[in-house]
Amino acid sequence: MVVVGIDIGKDVFFAHLRTAEGGPPFTPCALHGVANTVSGCAQLLEWAASHGHAPSDFQVVMEATGVYWETCALTLHQAGCQVSVINPAQIKLFARSVLRRGKTDTMDAEIIARYGVVMQPSPWQPPLASTEELKVLVRERETLQHTLTQERNRLHALQHKARSITTVVALVQQRIDLLKEQITALEGAMHALVALNPALSEPLNLLLTVPGYGFVTAVSVLAETQSFHGLQSSRQLFAYAGIAPAPHQSGGMTGPAHISKTGNAHLRRTAYLAAVGAMKCKGPVGQYYRQLRARGKPAKVALVALGRKLLGIGFAVVTSGVPYDEAFESKRKTAAQTQQVPC
Repeated sequence: MVVVGIDIGKDVFFAHLRTAEGGPPFTPCALHGVANTVSGCAQLLEWAASHGHAPSDFQVVMEATGVYWETCALTLHQAGCQVSVINPAQIKLFARSVLRRGKTDTMDAEIIARYGVVMQPSPWQPPLASTEELKVLVRERETLQHTLTQERNRLHALQHKARSITTVVALVQQRIDLLKEQITALEGAMHALVALNPALSEPLNLLLTVPGYGFVTAVSVLAETQSFHGLQSSRQLFAYAGIAPAPHQSGGMTGPAHISKTGNAHLRRTAYLAAVGAMKCKGPVGQYYRQLRARGKPAKVALVALGRKLLGIGFAVVTSGVPYDEAFESKRKTAAQTQQVPC
C-alpha cells in the first residue's frame, strides 16, 4: 500500500507519496501547488500513475481543513482511492512527537504521509447527500438562532437607553423579523427533506419517542452523527461528542474530573439543550436528573450527565429500531436494584 499525504489549502494542495511501512524500497516523491479542484485531483491521479500506481493501490490521508478538503476527498474516493480524513490536532501532535522543525506546505504534506504510514488511519466514508444537506440546514439554523438572540439583546438595550434612537430601533427590529422569517424557512426545508427520505424519517420518529427530543433536537443529532452510522457503541458516541469523562490522576495527585470536550461541539451543545428540556420530566429521565441533584451534584454537572444519557438512549432506540419505552427503563432500574440487595 502506498500512502499519499495531502496538505489541503483553499486554492491549492501539496502531495507527498511514500510506501507503507514494511513495503518495498521507494523514493518519496512530492507534488506541489495543484489546484484544489476536480481537475487538480485528476492531475494527482495521473502523477501517481506515472509512478506505476493505480488509484486502488494507495491510501490518501488529509486533514479536515474547514470545508476545503471535501471536494478532494469525495473525488478521490469516487476514483477508487482509500481516503482517510484526520483531525488536524492529531497531525500537529504527531509532528511534535517526531520533533519536526519548521513548517511549510511541502513539509506538512510529508508529515501527513508519515502519519498515514505509521498510524494507518481508518478509511473515510462520504455521508449520504440527504444527511449532508440536513447538517447544512441544521447548522445554518443554529447560526441564525444565535444571531437572533444577539439582536434581541441589542434591541432590549436600545429600548432602555435614556435617549432611544427610533431609526436604530426600527432597523434592529427589521433584522429580528428577517431572522425569524429565515429560521422558519429553514425549519420548513428540514421538514420537507426528512419527509422525502425514509433514511431520515424512520430514525427521527424513533428519537421523537424519547423525552427531551423535539424535532430540531432530533434532526440535529441525526445530522451530526449521520444517523449513528459508523458508531459501534454508546461509548464511541460519547467520545465523538466530547462528553466522555476525562480523569486527571498521576501518583498521589488527583485533579478535578470533567468531560473531555474533544469532539463535536454542535452535538455536545444539542445534548445539553435536550437535557435542559428533559430535566423536569416526571418519568425516569427527569428522575435521573433529580437523583443527581439530591446526591449533591451541581446543576450543570447533572445536566451534562443527563445529556449524555439522552444521547445513549437515542443511540439505543435508533440502532435497535425499537421506540423508547418508559416502563422498560423503570423495570431495568428495579432489576438492577434487586440484584444489589444481599440475600
